[in-house]
Amino acid sequence: MPEQSSETDKIAALESEIRNLREKCAFLEKVVHEVPANIYISNLQEGVIWCNRTNEETLGYTLEEINEMGGMAYLQAIVHPDDLHIPEDSITHYQHFDGAEFGGLFRAKHKHESQYKWFLGWAKAFNKSPKGEVKEIICVDVDMSPRMNTEEQLTQALRENLKQKNRILLRSLRKREIEILELICKGCSTREIAERLFISPNTVSTHRKSIQRKLGTSNVADLVSLGKEAGIG
Repeated sequence: MPEQSSETDKIAALESEIRNLREKCAFLEKVVHEVPANIYISNLQEGVIWCNRTNEETLGYTLEEINEMGGMAYLQAIVHPDDLHIPEDSITHYQHFDGAEFGGLFRAKHKHESQYKWFLGWAKAFNKSPKGEVKEIICVDVDMSPRMNTEEQLTQALRENLKQKNRILLRSLRKREIEILELICKGCSTREIAERLFISPNTVSTHRKSIQRKLGTSNVADLVSLGKEAGIG
């Protein structure tokens, strides 16, 4: 009888553990599918291979549809044409992974809508090969279209993010180019800059063209705007 009782206790304990595991799995599954963000796994070769329910509802494609059309084709279908380089940049980033994660802003649209929405996304290395090469990444994208209750803070955060991005761009400039950009942002003309720096106006123009090429601006107004956003002038 003692042996039978012991065996019964073991079975009861095992059944209790199984119930607890099922409850835990159900809870975690609910969290994953109810969280107000698109969560998905992307294979560097195949594209999106799994997503949560929020992702399906936000963009209109079920996981089955995504798998059927292919993860890369799915991304091309939802992401704005001007932002398609972002998924490609993330793949390149993780193919040469150095420990820094990838994130940014992009536009995507629902399957049955023509209007694009802005998303703030972040990725993290999720699965690696035995050699340490990243094979899959987990991504979390937040739809920024719903009304924000902290609009002032959001505006400030985006402003700070833009300032930091432009500061990184400025690192590509040489010391003399920085000096010229500072004077341009202060409203100095080509001749005034030449006189202050004791160089010819042609040299100033050459430097300005080089600055615009490096920063991706097409005119002085955009150049001044970028410089001021980065804290210059």
